[in-house]
Amino acid sequence: MGMIHALALQENILKPDATVVVVFLTTWMLVWVLDRLLFHPVNQILDERERRTRGYRAEAKAMEAESARERARYEEAVKRARAEGYQLVEARRREALERRERLLRAVREEARASVERARRELAEQVQETKGYLEREVEGLAREMVRQVLGRRVEEPTRIPS
Repeated sequence: MGMIHALALQENILKPDATVVVVFLTTWMLVWVLDRLLFHPVNQILDERERRTRGYRAEAKAMEAESARERARYEEAVKRARAEGYQLVEARRREALERRERLLRAVREEARASVERARRELAEQVQETKGYLEREVEGLAREMVRQVLGRRVEEPTRIPS
């Protein structure tokens, strides 16, 4: 507290004089010069930068929105292409199954006809063989009778059945 008291006792500590005006004018001129040479150009640069940044942001948002629209169109096109591809594959699969069924029916019909033809041929061969065997049996029987009896046997009269 002694120091405050000593300062208060001095007479000219807070008395304004001409130096206050000089300091004020110097400070004002320094602010004016700094404003013209530094603050104003820096503020213009900062304002221009802010304006450009806002423009770039708006442009980036517009590009992002366009990109989203293009991506949605692309995804829709891919989705349609996949669906068309699946439909095409399914149609080809159905065609292949139908063709397979037609071929199987044709093969089955051909096999059935072949089996039927083989049965007819077999039945004809059986009849031919039966006739041949009957003739052979009769011939052998006559030959056996001739050899056993020592004479020739005449053919019996057959009654048609």
